[in-house]
Amino acid sequence: MLFFIDDEKAADLHREAQTKDAISDLCTAVADEVIDWSGDAYRHAYKSVLTWKRSPQEDPPPCLPLLAVCVLAATRMRGDGGRGAHPYYDRLAELLPPPSWFSRGCKDHLQRDYSTVAYFWTCLDEWLEKQGGTRGFSTLHASKGRELIGYAQSQALICAADQDRLTPFLRKRRGRDATVLLQELRMWGDKFRLSRRLQEALKKQGKHSEEDSILGALLVSLAEATDRVPPVPSRLQQLRLRVAATEDRREGWWALRWRVERIPGTNEDNLTHHDGHLAVEARGDGALYTLSGTLPDLGEALENGLVAWGKYLGVSLQPRRNPLILQEDPLGGWTEVDKPEPFMPSLILFNKRSEEEARKLVDQAGFAWEESEETSVNGWFIAADVEFIDGLSSTSRPRLAGGLHVRLTRERRHYFLGGEPDLIPPPGVDVMCLDGVPIHAAGQRTELRGRGLSPGKHVLDYGAGQLTFYLHPPQEWTVPDTTSDTADPDSPVVQGSTVIDAEGHYTDLISEGPPRWWHERQTGLSGGPERKEIPDSAVWLVIDHPDGTIEVRLIRPEEPRITHVTPSMWKFWRQMIAIEHPPPEKLWKRYLAAVLRRGNGNF
Repeated sequence: MLFFIDDEKAADLHREAQTKDAISDLCTAVADEVIDWSGDAYRHAYKSVLTWKRSPQEDPPPCLPLLAVCVLAATRMRGDGGRGAHPYYDRLAELLPPPSWFSRGCKDHLQRDYSTVAYFWTCLDEWLEKQGGTRGFSTLHASKGRELIGYAQSQALICAADQDRLTPFLRKRRGRDATVLLQELRMWGDKFRLSRRLQEALKKQGKHSEEDSILGALLVSLAEATDRVPPVPSRLQQLRLRVAATEDRREGWWALRWRVERIPGTNEDNLTHHDGHLAVEARGDGALYTLSGTLPDLGEALENGLVAWGKYLGVSLQPRRNPLILQEDPLGGWTEVDKPEPFMPSLILFNKRSEEEARKLVDQAGFAWEESEETSVNGWFIAADVEFIDGLSSTSRPRLAGGLHVRLTRERRHYFLGGEPDLIPPPGVDVMCLDGVPIHAAGQRTELRGRGLSPGKHVLDYGAGQLTFYLHPPQEWTVPDTTSDTADPDSPVVQGSTVIDAEGHYTDLISEGPPRWWHERQTGLSGGPERKEIPDSAVWLVIDHPDGTIEVRLIRPEEPRITHVTPSMWKFWRQMIAIEHPPPEKLWKRYLAAVLRRGNGNF
């Protein structure tokens, strides 16, 4: 929170307050209504503040107009207002004209009891701290020896526009001391289009500049504030944005996205954030909200936090300085959890800053650190196949490595029969039991293949605990019936196939060579599979046959969520509208209607 006001801002306040009973201006109002010209100058304001302190203090202290004039006086400390404190009181006296009958010196009258004003600043500072950030974070500062006028000076150097322009600069330099911040701002400040007041302060460099100590401390406070996000106001319900992950086998990384649980009684809202508007909508009886509009950039939100407030809901996401733990979600994929369930496969999401702590978590879980896996968010990585016992702490534990997974996107402890994983025992453990039968591993990686294991559940016992995995017999793949209502998502598709998702977007299925799992499973076969994998989000499969006919098959039933139609989407859908043999499902007509409704008149 910056309490900045200058002559221009004061004039704006006067213009905005114009009515038939309008005050002449801020300074005249304070001089007439706040200053006591017959006794102690700030006696009336002091009584008002004492009354306020005995109240619930829902609003800021009533001395804000007086403090605003004090800041305005500090902005005028230039020219002969250099080193001493007296030029400040000269400027203050210019702003607060006394009544005609007042015969004493105005400056002396305002200066004599000015310690009361310093007390008002501390009241404002304490009130901001009690609000927990909902009204902004305090940047008030007064260096030693300048406790009286330092608070006003600290608010006179940087205006709101300066703060906005400097936020990226300060965020990158969080944790640096005042001297370094001042030095680098003087070096790079020209490109930020800073206010004239701040430019003048930066030019007064050197150990003799009184403003340096104030400005340096203020920059440190603002840099620290970039790491704090205000909480959701009490009038709003808190909306929790959790990170979810699914493994994208085609791209060879983990795809990260937002997952938002539905709040009973609130079916929709529109939340404003830094980059735009986020729309949340509950559809049917689903447990999650559908997100649309300008979705907050996940990487930026993880790094810098996120504030988004609507009419009913609010988001206050603090910057993530520690690794996130994700576990399998009953609704699909992996979702961030506050506390990991023991004996459940987990993912650890981290960036460069939190990698050391991620390594500690893996070590505490009893596993060895392996090469991390990439995600769809630049700079964020995942440590997979981690399992915790009793929260986040346990002794060394065995691991399963390799093996032929049934599906890489979920159920990572499920393998095909004949594709059993290898056992990596904990350090110092020579013998383990598999289904009650001892295995002499001698501390080395040991194959579980070729041991005649049957389909079903298998348990590895290592004394301090157990590790469970499952084997499944391979099933012969049969050619799907083309007359079926739905298409097999994993079935081969012909050249020229396209899929459509619930948002109306289309994706051409292009062969990109062997998928990642072909190499991961180490089949030992040459070449690669001639198949194109269909994304989990696909609803319709469009096949362009060599004879020129177009066939549309339903992959899975899902209602359309088409919120906008781009020119390229419109070009594609015009072909879909004109096909000779549309699919029989009524759902297809609802998709066409949604496209026409969103696209009509836009092109």
